[in-house]
Amino acid sequence: MAFLICHSACGHPADQSEMRARPQPHKLEIRLTFNIFTLTRFLKIDTDGDTKLSMAELTAAEPGLTEYLNQHLQIEINGQKTTLGSQARFDHLWPNSEKTEPMTEAEYAARNVDVTFTLPVEGRLLEDFWLGFEIFEQTGPMQTIRGVFEQDGKIEEVPFSVQEPEYTYDTGFADDPFVQEAEKKTVEPPSEQRWWMLRAVVLIILLVVGRTVQLSALSRKTIARRRRK
Repeated sequence: MAFLICHSACGHPADQSEMRARPQPHKLEIRLTFNIFTLTRFLKIDTDGDTKLSMAELTAAEPGLTEYLNQHLQIEINGQKTTLGSQARFDHLWPNSEKTEPMTEAEYAARNVDVTFTLPVEGRLLEDFWLGFEIFEQTGPMQTIRGVFEQDGKIEEVPFSVQEPEYTYDTGFADDPFVQEAEKKTVEPPSEQRWWMLRAVVLIILLVVGRTVQLSALSRKTIARRRRK
């Protein structure tokens, strides 16, 4: 009886997915891990209807899966709505996936796929981002997503579910003195370097002016010689 209660409350492994976010000052990487059983709820992948899924069918479904995730994983960076983007990397997490024979439905839950998106953050630091999952209508209320936020070697876990589908993560980069110092170095060169650059520019100007004066003097001498003749 206890097993049945736990099984109903906690869900089946087929209903468990993972999201890992790795924020950096000017980049956010989001990796989503789903088993094939869950992916088939997002999109019709078995196009020939033979109840078996080939690697060719799974690969052909990648653009559609990318579009689905863009539509059903809402994201805001620094308070501005954005998308995951059209560039996604798919990794099949089982040995010799390229040579996999067509899979039966019984195998779907045991085969996992990583989908990774990299989002550049331009113009300012990545201060915070918000994620909201809208997949539970397709997956059903038993679906859970283990959210992992990994930054500077620290791990924070946040579960997502139909009851709690969203979360805002604050990176702290804006208040980090080490990040601020690194930003200053990338924005402007060190003062000593600026001084040498200024000296080089002045030297070039002096050389050009000196050469111009020299050529002018030679020109005047030539004209004077021609007049004496």
